[in-house]
Amino acid sequence: MSSVGKMEGDVMAGDRVVPVSGVCEITLEQGDLAAAENFYADVLGFPVVERWADETVWVMAGDRTRIGLWRPQIGLGGGRGGVHVHYAMGLPADSYAAVVGRLRDHGYTVLDHDHGGYGRHGRGRAAYVTDPGGHVVEFWTWDVAEHLRELAAGESPGSR
Repeated sequence: MSSVGKMEGDVMAGDRVVPVSGVCEITLEQGDLAAAENFYADVLGFPVVERWADETVWVMAGDRTRIGLWRPQIGLGGGRGGVHVHYAMGLPADSYAAVVGRLRDHGYTVLDHDHGGYGRHGRGRAAYVTDPGGHVVEFWTWDVAEHLRELAAGESPGSR
């Protein structure tokens, strides 16, 4: 086991912690399902893996997270797709400039933010873009597992 895994395991171990592997699904309400599918499948290149009639399209972001693009509806357990959600996806730093360029080439306005001044060791770069449903999609180069490494090292939580 790597030292990173050991540190993360120590912080995340015990009966108090639910043993999740991360977020595997998010659903986003979309007023224009075709425009949303175009953004996620064509602009971002995420494969469409499932469709439910004319009301839901599922795409895969990486190999562990599926994103549901929903027309407004009530789902299982009373769940709804999020409205005006902000969420972030991890992005390799060496892909950052190409992704920002790709989004801009497709006509999207991208906020490019340097998180280097946050935390003791910086927090990478992030590109923010708004999808057709009004959700803010962030592409972030920082590995959020660093929070666990900092916590295991006894560093105070916080961004500044």
